[in-house]
Amino acid sequence: MVRGLLLCSLLASLLSATVKAEAVLSLDGLPWALTNGNGSISLKTTIPAYPLEVLRSNGVIGDPLYRYGEQDSRWVAYEVWNFTVTFSAEDAAKLAAQEQAVLFLGGVDTFGTVSINGQTVLQTNNFHRHWTVPVKSFLDTTGPNTLTISIAPAYNTTLAAQAEYPYFIPTLYNTGSIGAYNFARKPAFDFGWGPAFAASGIHGSVKLMSFSKPTLAGAYLAQTHDDEFFNLKVTSQFLTPESGGYGTLRIALHELNITVEQEVEFLAGRRNSADLFEAATNIQVPRADVELWWPAGGNYGNHTLYNVTVEFEPLGSWCGSLAPGQPRARKSSTGYSFLDQLLGLPYAGAATGVDFNLDIQDGLRASLNVGDLFGFNFQLGQGTNGGQVAAGSNNAGADSSSSSSAGALANSAECSHVKKRIGFRTVELVTDPLDKAVKDLFGDKPGFNFSENPKIIDSILFKQEGWQWALSETGQWKRFEGNDSSVPGAVQESYYFKVNGLPIYFKGANVIPLSVLPSNVTAELTHSILQAAVESNQNLLRVWGGGLYHTQEFYDFCDEHGIMVWQDAMFGGSHYPRNEEWLANIEEEVTQQAERLSWHPSILTWCGNNELELSYEWGNNTFIRSNGNMFVNDYMANIRLLRRAVKKVNPSSIFISSSPTKGTIVDTDEEYLLRWGYIGDTRYGSVHHYDYMSDCENFRSYPTSKFVTEFGWQSYPMPETYAGAMQPEEDWGVGNPMNEFRNRRTDVTPQFLYQYGLHFKLPQDWNPEDPQERMKRFRSYLWIGHMQHARCYETSLNFWRRLRSHSTSLTMGVMYWQLNDIWQGASWSSLDYAGRWKPVHYAVKRAYAPMVIQAILDQSTVDIFIVSDQINTTDASVQLTLVSLNDTASTCSADTVKSQRIVNFKVPVPGMFASKVQSFEVADLLAMRPGCTATTCFLTATATAEGVAPTEAQLWLVPFKAIEFPDPEVRIASAEQVTPGTVSITVTAERPAALVMVSEVAPLSGHYNDNAFSINPCEPRVLSFTSHKGEIQPADLKDGSFYVESLFDHSSWSELPVSGAAAGSPTAAADGTTGATAAATGTTGNTPDQPAAAVPVSPEQYQSIAHMVAEVEREEHSAEEHSAEELPTADGHPAEQPVFVAPGEALQQPAAPAAAAPAAVEEPSEVPADATEEAPVKQEA
Repeated sequence: MVRGLLLCSLLASLLSATVKAEAVLSLDGLPWALTNGNGSISLKTTIPAYPLEVLRSNGVIGDPLYRYGEQDSRWVAYEVWNFTVTFSAEDAAKLAAQEQAVLFLGGVDTFGTVSINGQTVLQTNNFHRHWTVPVKSFLDTTGPNTLTISIAPAYNTTLAAQAEYPYFIPTLYNTGSIGAYNFARKPAFDFGWGPAFAASGIHGSVKLMSFSKPTLAGAYLAQTHDDEFFNLKVTSQFLTPESGGYGTLRIALHELNITVEQEVEFLAGRRNSADLFEAATNIQVPRADVELWWPAGGNYGNHTLYNVTVEFEPLGSWCGSLAPGQPRARKSSTGYSFLDQLLGLPYAGAATGVDFNLDIQDGLRASLNVGDLFGFNFQLGQGTNGGQVAAGSNNAGADSSSSSSAGALANSAECSHVKKRIGFRTVELVTDPLDKAVKDLFGDKPGFNFSENPKIIDSILFKQEGWQWALSETGQWKRFEGNDSSVPGAVQESYYFKVNGLPIYFKGANVIPLSVLPSNVTAELTHSILQAAVESNQNLLRVWGGGLYHTQEFYDFCDEHGIMVWQDAMFGGSHYPRNEEWLANIEEEVTQQAERLSWHPSILTWCGNNELELSYEWGNNTFIRSNGNMFVNDYMANIRLLRRAVKKVNPSSIFISSSPTKGTIVDTDEEYLLRWGYIGDTRYGSVHHYDYMSDCENFRSYPTSKFVTEFGWQSYPMPETYAGAMQPEEDWGVGNPMNEFRNRRTDVTPQFLYQYGLHFKLPQDWNPEDPQERMKRFRSYLWIGHMQHARCYETSLNFWRRLRSHSTSLTMGVMYWQLNDIWQGASWSSLDYAGRWKPVHYAVKRAYAPMVIQAILDQSTVDIFIVSDQINTTDASVQLTLVSLNDTASTCSADTVKSQRIVNFKVPVPGMFASKVQSFEVADLLAMRPGCTATTCFLTATATAEGVAPTEAQLWLVPFKAIEFPDPEVRIASAEQVTPGTVSITVTAERPAALVMVSEVAPLSGHYNDNAFSINPCEPRVLSFTSHKGEIQPADLKDGSFYVESLFDHSSWSELPVSGAAAGSPTAAADGTTGATAAATGTTGNTPDQPAAAVPVSPEQYQSIAHMVAEVEREEHSAEEHSAEELPTADGHPAEQPVFVAPGEALQQPAAPAAAAPAAVEEPSEVPADATEEAPVKQEA
C-alpha cells in the first residue's frame, strides 16, 4: 500500500537513489577548514575526515598506532573540532529558487552543532544515523555562505550525561578506557575496547539539494512467502514540495519480466520540506519462476541475485519505457490521493496482482534521515532523460546513482530511480524440543555420544535451579518450572537456522570495525577482509554490537558470495538509558538501518546487543545485580523497542534479543518474554565461551552448546606487522611494558605462559641480557603463541562441528572471535592489522571445509570422524598414515611409503552429518608400524570423495614438549611464478617437521593455500601463494623471497637461528639484510617522531613472571578440587574486562598525555560523588 508519512527524517536509502532534484550541491570535495576550539590549530581538509587523521597527515601528531601514540594523541579527544566550508551566493540563489531546499548529512561523529551563516539549523547526537534539515530560509543569496559543523568531545559529553541521569548506570571499562560510551550513540570500541581514541569527525557526505517536484528518495523491502509465491512489499520514499505533485511510480524486475506501475498524487500544503511520503507496492512472484539464493558452506546452491529498479516519473515528464518527447498525461481514474484516503473513498485498483493504496502513518520521527550508512556511494546530480535501464547494467544491478563533481551545482532531470538487488530465500530459527529436532536433523541416521555430559550450573542472579524466569510486560516476574515438560519454555530446545527449508550448519567469525577511523575504510579493504572469510570456508559473519553498521560494500559482497550476516544492533557490554529522548533516538537509528539492509538476502538475523544479558552474571557487576529489577526493566524497554523497529520494517525478520541469550519463552508482537537464568546453560540458545586456564587442546573443556556466537584465544600480530608498530630493540621482550600495553586484557602473560607450557618446551629465561638473543626469544614467544592459537581453534571448531550429530547437543553453528583487527596489538583475530593470515586462519580454513576428516585422541582411543555439509551421501576413501621421526627423505622408497600407510578403507559419508567412521586403540595403531611409539610417530588421516576437496587431519599423540625432534632440515626447494599473482612453492624436509610455517619477505605480501602443518619427508608439500598486491614483479622473486621455519626452530633454545627478530629467515635479501633483520630493527619506512623509549623490564621483574605462572598453576590445580556445587562466575567478553565503577567513586581518568596539545584544552569532567544506589527507579510502562 502507499502511506503518506509526515516525518522529520528521510529514511535509509536516499543515498542509493539517483535523486533528480532541481539542484544539488555536493560539499564533499570543497576545501574545508578544520580548527580546534580555541583556534590554535587551523588546517585544510576534504570530507569525510577525522581530526585525528588530518593532524597525523599534516605532521601535527605522529602515528597514533605507533608505540605509545594512543596516549600521545589522547588530547585530541578532549578538544572541540570545527569543520567549516564556504559556498557562493550564486549557488545559494540556485538552491533557493526552488520550492524546497534541504541539507543532508551522511554521518556525524557524534555530538555536532550545525549552523549556516551563524544560525543553528541542527544538533546531532547519533553516529549511526543520517540527518536532513530544511535550510532554505538560512541561505544568503547576496554574499558568501558559510556552513559549520562543530563537534563536541564525546569524552566530556558522555560523562556529563551519565552524571545528569536520574540514577547511576555504570559503564564497563577496559585498560585505558575513557568516557562513558553507553551514554552515546557512537561505536563503543572507540572508547577503549582497542585503542581509546573517542574520535570525532564527519564520516558521511554533506550535500545541499533543492526541488520543486516530487522526487524519489529511496525504497526498502519486506519479503514474505507462502507455498506458491514470494510476496514483495516495496516501500518507495518521496521528497515532495509544498505544492504537492503527481506522477507515475514504476517497479521492474527485468530478469523476471515483471513491471508494475501506478499513478501517485501528493497533496499540497506541506509545511516542512523534510516531510517524507511512503508508497508501498505489493508484488507476488511465483516461486517456480525464481532461482533461490543460498548461503555458502556446502553444495546448497547459487547466490542468485535479481535486479530491481524503482522509478518515479513526475507529471509531464518522460523517462524509463516512455518514448522521448511523449510526456505522460495525468490518469485521474487510477490515481488515489491522500484526500481520497482520508475521506474513505474506494480504491480504483491498478495492475493485476499489485495491491496499491494509501494510508497515513502514526507518529513523527525525531530527525530527517537519508541514505546508506556512510554515504560513500551517495551521489546526487545530473541524470539522464529517457532510455530504459537494461537489466544487469550498473554493476549487475548494485545500488547506483549518477554523480556531480564536488562543489558543482547540478541541474537535474525530473525523473528519479533507485536500483537494488534482491535474493529470494526463506529463513527460520528452529527452537523445537530436542526429540523433534533430532528427527529433523538426523532422519534415520544414528547420532553419537561421548562419556561426559555437560553440567547445568545455577545462576548467580537467579538462584532457583530448575526454574525459568521471564519479566512480563507489566514488570512482574513470571516463573516456569524447568522440569515440567508441559510448560512452554521448560523443555531443552534446539537452536538452529533453516534457509529455504534446509538446516544449515553455520561456520563463521565475528567482525569488528575495519579501521579505528570510519573515514579510512575503503572498498578495497572491505573486500580483502571478506575475501579471506570466503577462502576460509565461512558462511556467517556476526557484525559485533560494540562497533558500527558496515558500509554498503560489506553487505553487497556478502550477498554476492553467500556469506550470511548476524547483524547486531549497536549496543554492547554496558546497560543503557531508557528516557524518552534516548528511546526515540535509537528507534530512528535502527529503523534507518533496518530499511537500508532490508534488500540484502545475506541478513540472517537481527540481534539486539552484545552481552547485556550475560552482564548480569559478571562476578564483580554487583551494582547491576543488586538493582536487578530496575536494570532488567530498562533493558526490556530498550529491547522491545528495537524488536518493534526491526519488525515494522520487515515483519518476517528474525530478531534475537542478545548474544548470548537463553532465548524466549514467548515471542509475539503482543507479548515478548525472555528466558532468564544462567546464561551459560547449554540447554538453550547461544553461548559465549572464554576459558584461558583449561587446556584448550582438550575438547572436553568446551561446552556442548547449541550455537556458539563467540569463543576465543589470543595471539599477537604476525612479527612483520608487530615490528612495524614499535622499536623491537627497545620493546621486544616477554613482559615488556610495550607488550603489556598492547594487550587490553590485564595480567595475561602468565596465562599465556601457563598454556604454552602445557604443550611446548619453553626456555628457563625468556629475557637474557644479550639484546639480540632476547629479541630472538621474543620472536619464538610470538611464534609459539600463534601455533597455540591455531591448535586451540582447530580443537574447538572440530569439536563443535561434530556435535551437530550429538543427540543432546545439536550444535549447529559457531563463530570465533574474531576475524579482523584494528591495531597492532594482542587480540583474538585470525587476520592481523596488516591483513596477514595468522596460522589460526589456516586452521580455521581446514576446520570449516565442506567435508572434514578429524582424528581425535580421546584418552587411549583415536576416533576418526568425517563431517560433511554436503547435501547428499558420498563415498569417501580414508587413509591413515604413521610417520616416524626416523623416516628420512634420502631413504624414502615405495616400501617406506607402504609401511607408513597402515589403514585404508572406504566408507559412505551421510550428507549434513557428523559420522564416527572408525575407532582405534592407540596401542593397536602403533603396533601396525614396528618401532613406532607415542613420542616417535605421528598420525595423518586423509579422506577423498568425489565433488569435494580432499581433507587431512594430523595427530601428534603426546604434547610437543615430550618429543625430542631431530633437525628436520626443512627448506624451500623451489618457488615458481604460475600466474601474474600466484607462485607455486615446493617445501621439502629431510626428516619429519612439525608445525611448518612458510612466509614471504617484503615487498611480497599474500597468503598460501595451506600453512602451519607437519611434513612427511616422503611427501614434499606444494603450496600456492596468492599476492595481496596484485601482479608480482619478476624482480620480487629471488632467492630469499620466501622462508620456512618449524617447531624445531622454536624449541632448541641453545641454538636458535641467528636470523633476525621479525622474519626468522637465514636467507639474505637483495640489500644484504634479512627480512628478519629489517623488521627487527624497525626499518620499515615508518619513522614518525617517537616518544621516549620504554625502559626494558629488569631480570628481577621477569622472575616475577615465573612466580605468577607458578601461582596460576596452583590455582588451576586447586580449582579442579573444588566442589561441583560451587557457584561459578560467568566469563565476560574477553575484550571487555567487566570493570564497573560503583556509585560515589570517581571514574578512572586516563593517563596524562605524553605530548601536550598545541593549546590548552578543556579539562575532562568527573562523575559527581553523590551518584548513589538510592537513585529513583523507573518502572516499565
